[in-house]
Amino acid sequence: MAALKLILGIVVLGWLGFAAFLYFSQASLLYHPKTADAMAETQLMSTLPDAQPFLVATKDGQSLAGWYLPRKRGRGVAPALVYFGGNAEEVTEFMKQAKDLPDVSIVAVNYRGYGRSTGVPTEAALKEDALAVFDQAVNLTGGKGFVMGRSLGAGMAVHVAAYREVQGAVLVTPYDSILAVAKGHYPLFPVSWLLKERYDAMPDAEKALAPAVFLVGTQDDIIPEVRARALFDKWKGPKDFIRVTSAGHNDISTYPRYSDAIKIFLRDNSR
Repeated sequence: MAALKLILGIVVLGWLGFAAFLYFSQASLLYHPKTADAMAETQLMSTLPDAQPFLVATKDGQSLAGWYLPRKRGRGVAPALVYFGGNAEEVTEFMKQAKDLPDVSIVAVNYRGYGRSTGVPTEAALKEDALAVFDQAVNLTGGKGFVMGRSLGAGMAVHVAAYREVQGAVLVTPYDSILAVAKGHYPLFPVSWLLKERYDAMPDAEKALAPAVFLVGTQDDIIPEVRARALFDKWKGPKDFIRVTSAGHNDISTYPRYSDAIKIFLRDNSR
């Protein structure tokens, strides 16, 4: 009996310890800021000589930094594609996909604390920043623009689509809420009590009237397909759900099905 009590005590202490770890470490679990890579930036400017720094000043005095690649359409500028990255992504990496997206002007800006952006990421700040980035981007491209979000960034793209008029939304490995994702990863813990930033995209999806394409990997073990499907079901506007066979969470962009679907979607919804 004494041995059983000892084992139970150890289990309880371990459970409490890990719950405390989840609570106090949740910011570092959710956000993985990457600093700017000067060599990658130099290579980008060599590969895309028209790319230029894109800076956004926030209302609370922070500076967001990223890239703007203008493209021509007729005598004007092609609509913007405003990109929001994953939780461990520095957006210079995304700019390598520019060659696959020749019909849009691309804007990709790092979150607070990522790349050369200042500040500390929080849900409220990142969502407000997303609106500011989109507004500044479409001011450069005649008021028209798409949003694109990957993983964590899908929540920002959905938020913009709910509160701005967008031409379309490209949602890559999206989720209904980070809370729902966390519950799946930590089923033995009271995640609803522990999680401070829930990134609930469902209310925004119900307000989004623009066309959307959802891209999910069938082997995604970070954000399961069921989480993307829940968001898809709530999306108010026209929508398409594309499963990229064999793709995981981090390698989905390497599959031709991914780039082909995005190009078709942008082409069909440009106006």
